[in-house]
Amino acid sequence: MTRLALAAGLFALALTARTSTAQDDKAELTKLQGTYLLTGIEAMGLKLTEDDLKKFGKDEDRTLTIKDDQFISKKGGKEDTAKIELNAANKEISITSKTETIKGIYKLEGDTLTICAGKKDRPTEFKAAGEAMILVLKKQK
Repeated sequence: MTRLALAAGLFALALTARTSTAQDDKAELTKLQGTYLLTGIEAMGLKLTEDDLKKFGKDEDRTLTIKDDQFISKKGGKEDTAKIELNAANKEISITSKTETIKGIYKLEGDTLTICAGKKDRPTEFKAAGEAMILVLKKQK
């Protein structure tokens, strides 16, 4: 009887943890909702600031929106939508488009969202090394 009670207790705890994690992920995704302007990129040894990025086109082409579980970017007035998933406990983010999944980590400090991501391996630190890139996004008011 004791083993059965222990097993049932562990099973209930596992179910609770899974539900709690899903709730945490949803709450975290709610915090990220909004429209952001890309203000910095670091990749392949290059670092572009907001002033550098302004030279490449209109602000609307640097706009990204997180709405529900969608990550929406614009280019030339056309929207490109991908699915966003979070693991709030580990501050992990995955963005899946029609053709690929980008895996990364993120941090939200005030109205600045920083994402470090790559196509193959999920980065473990905010460092633009190898294929990993860092995106700095400023929430628009």
